Amino acid sequence: MRLGIMQPYFFPYTQQFRHIGQCDLWIVFDTPKFSRKSWVNRNRILNPDSEWSYISAPVEKGASNGPICDAALAGGDWRETILNKLKVYERGAPFYRETLDLVHSCLDDAGSTIAALNTRILGQVCSALSITTPIKRISDLSLNLPSKAAPGEWALLISKELGADIYSNAPGGRDLFDPELYSANGVTLEFYEPKTLVYETPGFEFTPDLSVIDALMWMGADALADWCHER
Repeated sequence: MRLGIMQPYFFPYTQQFRHIGQCDLWIVFDTPKFSRKSWVNRNRILNPDSEWSYISAPVEKGASNGPICDAALAGGDWRETILNKLKVYERGAPFYRETLDLVHSCLDDAGSTIAALNTRILGQVCSALSITTPIKRISDLSLNLPSKAAPGEWALLISKELGADIYSNAPGGRDLFDPELYSANGVTLEFYEPKTLVYETPGFEFTPDLSVIDALMWMGADALADWCHER
C-alpha cells in the first residue's frame, strides 16, 4: 500500500490532488499544533492588480494553543467574502460557474473546525476530479503513536501502524528523511514528482501553484482530471 500524508490545507494547489491520486490511502495529519498564516487556513487566487491575493477561513482566537483538529472556525460572513473574491474570474474564466458551485458545495457544510472543512474540501474536489483514494483524518484513527517524534519519523510511524509498505512524501523536506531508516523498517520512501501544469488565462498573467480553484476556473474539472491521472 502506498501511503500519503499531509496537514489539512485550505483549497491546496493542484499538485496535491495529483499526488493523492497516486496513493492508495491519504492521511490528513491534523494533530500538529495549529499555526496562523499557514496554508492550513488560507491559499492564493488570481488578482489582476497584484498577481495574487489570499482567500482564507478564519479560526477562533486561541486556536494556536492547540492542535489543528481542535481549531474552531470563526463566525461571520467569511464564506461570502471568499465567494466575492472569486468574482475576479467571472469576466474571463470559462468554468467560473461550475467551479463556484463546487466551492459552494465545499463551504455549505463546513463543519465546526478547520480540519473538518479542509477534509471536506479534499473529498469534494477529489470527487470532481475522479480521484477515488480514501481520505482519513489521523485524529479519527486509534493509532499507537508516541506523543513526540522527529519531523521525518512521523510518516514512518504512521506507515507501520497502517501497514503501508511505501510512503510517498511531498517534493519538499527531503533532508528530514532517512531512506535507510525507512528501508530498515520495511517501508520504501518515495517523493512525489510534480508534473508541469500551464494553462491559458486570457486577460491575466498566468501564475503557477495557486489554489486548485484557479486551475478549475480556467481548465474545468474534466481537463484537470485528465492531467491528474496522467503519468
